[in-house]
Amino acid sequence: MNTYDNNIDKNVDVEIYNCINPLNPKSFFLFAGAGSGKTRTLVNVLDKFNENFGKDFKLKNKKIAIITYTNAAADEINHRLAYNPIFKISTIHSFCWELIQNFTTDIKNWLVVDLNESIAELNVQLSKSRDINNKTAISNRKKIESKTKRLQSLDKISRFIYNPNGDNLTKDSLNHTEVVSIASHFITSKKLFEDILINKYPIILIDESQDTKKELIEALFYLQSLKTEQFSLGLFGDTMQRIYSDGKEKLGDDLPQDWLMPAKQMNHRSKSRIIELINKIREDIDHQKQIPRIENSGGVVRFFIVQRGLDKLSTEESIKQKMSLITKDNKWTDVGLPKDKRDIPVKTLTLEHHMAAVRMGFSSFLIHYILSIK
Repeated sequence: MNTYDNNIDKNVDVEIYNCINPLNPKSFFLFAGAGSGKTRTLVNVLDKFNENFGKDFKLKNKKIAIITYTNAAADEINHRLAYNPIFKISTIHSFCWELIQNFTTDIKNWLVVDLNESIAELNVQLSKSRDINNKTAISNRKKIESKTKRLQSLDKISRFIYNPNGDNLTKDSLNHTEVVSIASHFITSKKLFEDILINKYPIILIDESQDTKKELIEALFYLQSLKTEQFSLGLFGDTMQRIYSDGKEKLGDDLPQDWLMPAKQMNHRSKSRIIELINKIREDIDHQKQIPRIENSGGVVRFFIVQRGLDKLSTEESIKQKMSLITKDNKWTDVGLPKDKRDIPVKTLTLEHHMAAVRMGFSSFLIHYILSIK
């Protein structure tokens, strides 16, 4: 018998709202596992913030920055917040570029140091090379030549450009890594930059923080330690959902004592059997546990191991047939369903580009594209 209801995480919304109170800001790390309603909480809290502090923020030209991982996520949150101008919702690269784009002289100074250090490192590698004509040596010489030309062209650049969704190959453009590195460096080294950032964005919330670049996270931690009474940094994440290796490891561990650590317990998406499996997987790693919604009891989990070399699509079809029998659920297939309900798709998580191309019917195009860019 359940001893909870579906509103068990309601207090989390209250805790986070209290953290972003501009009269008494607190920083926090919210553990939000899969299906926990993280975006719903974010929107609820920001809607309430707008009711109480929206007018004041507009008058003072202040904003809350919400940093997401993808453009799709940013668009979704923007839509749910009715495109309210006090919320600056963007990807990490767009946010960093917006911060640094007007600091042309400072960017040049950073590039001079960075390029010279990189050239010196490449020269050291060349000096240690036994074969001056191997691929690595040839590549390093080309890199040195390219970086030297870029260094020499800096004086001619009046303003840098950057496209967060492009390749940025022109002489006056910055690449994706540079934009994040420059913003991180400015946050930790320039008092004026710190003051401008805090004044404009006294609250910064980062979604999927486990995959946010380590150097930026550490720069914001540093800033928060200096401005505890003026600045609220809120991290939403789940370290077990970390995808990229350049994020900060063990993000929720060893946080400052004044940070709050609320946690959402409920998984609104999955049946109890699936959640039991998730909890078992996490048991020896971080001991985080989720609970299902009251009505989401049951569910079936099976793990299939197949031989290498088998046709993936036909193997998956066979597994669907087996799952249909195991679960007594015809939705795994369209067998036995009336015509108007046939072709109900089973959701499949595809982790590899080539397999996605095969499933979606554009594998020949993908292969041609890959060959054309090599």
